Amino acid sequence: MKTKFKMLSACVLTALAGGAQADAIIGPDLEEMLPNLLENKKVIITTHDRSDLDSVMLQVNAPYLSMQALPMAGASLNKLQIMNLANDDRVKSIYYDKPLKYYNYTSGEITGGHYVHDVEGVTGQGVTVAVLDSGVDATHQDLPMGSKVIENVKILGDLDLAGGSNYFLEGVPNTDTSSGHGTHVAGTVAGTGAASAMDARRANYHDGIAPNANLVGLGAGEAISILFSIGGFDYAIANRERLGIDIITNSWGASGGPAFDPNNPINQASYEAYKKGLVVAFAAGNDGPGDDTINPYAIAPWVINVGAGDPDKELTGFSSRGVEGSTFKHIDVVAPGDGVISVRAINTPLPLTGPVIEPDYPDYHLYYASLSGTSMATPFIAGVAALLLEVNPDLSPDQIEDIIRDSADDMPGYQFHQVGDGYVNVRAAVELARNTEGVRSNFMNGSTEWSSQGFWNDVDQSDANIDYTSRWKPVNSAESFGGTYLETKKRGSKAMFDFIGESLQIVYQASEQGGRGELVIDGNSYGIVDFYSQSPETRSFAVRDLASRDVHSVELRHVEGKINLDALKVDGQLVDNGTTVVTEEFFIEGTIGPSAENIQFQDHPFEVDGTVAFIESTLSWEGVADLDYELIDPNGDSVASSASLANPEVLGFAPTMEGTYNLRVNGYASVLTNYTINTTLSKLIQD
Repeated sequence: MKTKFKMLSACVLTALAGGAQADAIIGPDLEEMLPNLLENKKVIITTHDRSDLDSVMLQVNAPYLSMQALPMAGASLNKLQIMNLANDDRVKSIYYDKPLKYYNYTSGEITGGHYVHDVEGVTGQGVTVAVLDSGVDATHQDLPMGSKVIENVKILGDLDLAGGSNYFLEGVPNTDTSSGHGTHVAGTVAGTGAASAMDARRANYHDGIAPNANLVGLGAGEAISILFSIGGFDYAIANRERLGIDIITNSWGASGGPAFDPNNPINQASYEAYKKGLVVAFAAGNDGPGDDTINPYAIAPWVINVGAGDPDKELTGFSSRGVEGSTFKHIDVVAPGDGVISVRAINTPLPLTGPVIEPDYPDYHLYYASLSGTSMATPFIAGVAALLLEVNPDLSPDQIEDIIRDSADDMPGYQFHQVGDGYVNVRAAVELARNTEGVRSNFMNGSTEWSSQGFWNDVDQSDANIDYTSRWKPVNSAESFGGTYLETKKRGSKAMFDFIGESLQIVYQASEQGGRGELVIDGNSYGIVDFYSQSPETRSFAVRDLASRDVHSVELRHVEGKINLDALKVDGQLVDNGTTVVTEEFFIEGTIGPSAENIQFQDHPFEVDGTVAFIESTLSWEGVADLDYELIDPNGDSVASSASLANPEVLGFAPTMEGTYNLRVNGYASVLTNYTINTTLSKLIQD
């Protein structure tokens, strides 16, 4: 065995995080395909900036479909085209256009849930729900086109068509001609119940939970895939103001198991919708009762992850479960999903799978069908969200989810990862919504509970990367982030820091003694921060949609009175003031093998100090072999890995601790194999 190190000189870059930008992220499914890919594959390309999308796609010389609002496009590409795009620093990620599935589970039982609109008159009036599904039959009397379904869209996406934009056919009376799934979902949200208007038990007996809400049908057809799903999100985002869309319900997805991937195109699309103020609900899936079976798109923290319960408020056997103790893999709330009767689309299979047989109403089978599944539970929650927005339009998407979860009934005998906060209680949720002060305007300005990567990076005011001018004194407070905040009333005082990222929240304490400050980023004023409040409270001042790869210089300037800084919430990371990005590159050459079934590995240690912001490393080798690659942190834990059939294997990691790291080469199956490691350390150096 031989090991040889070569150190290259460092290259000083401009103060841009883009200097440390790695190649595009390749989705795990596509990464597995690439080594043996001999034919074109349909893929989803995401760029860092929407303005770069068309110029990026034009270089591949292939037809593509671009989104209107999202920085995404679909194309059918070969291996060489994919690899060329992956090397373009304008490209953020490339994912396989994976087929998805709708969620159905047949049962014949009936569930209710109309107490609120029957007794209190809360019906979802003035709220619009987009149903992203197989389509909506707006020729049904419960879902009339125009008065109920205010727009019905057929999403057409053919990657063999040129033109550069997705195709949406609007004003289609019936977009659900083969499945019936989406029509049933739409009826659960807001069906009028017109076909059951004369029911002696209650007029409009089979109406939806929000019967006066409006609907927008987004018909992805029977064979939904990632391309069609992001097309639906794209349409909803681009037309949210014109159509007044408030909520998107999604009763589709994939099988559980994968970890939360914030870079997946569907998760990015749902985050963009959330950031624009839309409530997003996702079905947990019907792969229970085993653990770790949740739909991977339902575990994004900014969506409402819905499980299915029965009329006895028990969890159904089919409802997918999460993982005990997992941060992301858990149900949020359980809703009725067992034997739900809703609208039947004309000439679809639903009457065969769930016929409605009621001797007193023999024609109901013509208009309604019974289905069970988290597909049915999810639109119920979307309808509940419509009720909450009717009674309090100022609620933010974060508040909608919190209210639904906080008011839910406990489900004894179940664990949190199985049922979340319990079984939805519509009456309690509406009452809580009435008595909650809405903060939608703050949310729309950027004060969101979730960042684009999941959790915000919380930074205390005492962080060494924050510099203060003039005199700031500590004030003890039980309400502050770390028990203390810094306060000043000196004219000319500033709190200054640099950060890399796209969004930021300044957290501060407001009181009767509060004054005013000004937030300046990169030399531009982003507004006045008001520190005054009649009663003490914690507030945040948010800025979002900054260039995600730039280093931004931020100043909180004193204007008058007392101002303070409690903490920061950063979608990115703080760096030292006046920082530039420096790259340090080193090569390692080695030999491993012969080996089989992972019986050999070799570690190559290197040091990481506090200046290293990102590690990017590539393992390549000669000949036929299967080598896998890992990064081991100072605690001995594997913190990044690349274990595909690809050559090279590439990994990237933002270190959180200093010390000795190891690049581990695993000889899974190889003859005597020569390999090369090329590693780049991106360091943040203060001028």
